[in-house]
Amino acid sequence: MAKTAAEYQRAYRERKAELAKQAGDPTDKIAKQPFNEYLPSDRNWPVIEEVLDYVGITPPAFDADDDEQWREEWGEPYRASIGRAERMVGAFLDAASGLADAINRYKRKEIERAIADLEAADMTAPAVKKKALAEIVRLNRMRDQLDKQVRWSLPQWKTTGEN
Repeated sequence: MAKTAAEYQRAYRERKAELAKQAGDPTDKIAKQPFNEYLPSDRNWPVIEEVLDYVGITPPAFDADDDEQWREEWGEPYRASIGRAERMVGAFLDAASGLADAINRYKRKEIERAIADLEAADMTAPAVKKKALAEIVRLNRMRDQLDKQVRWSLPQWKTTGEN
């Protein structure tokens, strides 16, 4: 069976993306100073170290221009310390997203439990009923707030040879 135009286009985009991945970042070809030598002089590095340390994460060391975690099977070129740093950004974003999701599920579960407890409570007295209903409204507003997505703006950290 012949491919549709959309299938040809999809295959073309996949080949193009794979070639770009194998080519690496074009700034690698123009960089004169290794990333590990630049980083200690960057004004944000002490802040990064302090923030990570504050939450109990040992800040990574960039003592040499190497990347011991790099694996050939990833299909990406070896890019030394800058490649490691870029992968770390992705890992930190994935970890933050996963942790935020876990916190969200936990808070939802606790809100649902609190609402169920209030609904099961004895509300024969008008004052108790009024207070319980006000608390249920407050808890529902908190749950609605958890439905929202948060967007963080980050500077672009990856480049390609394309515009």
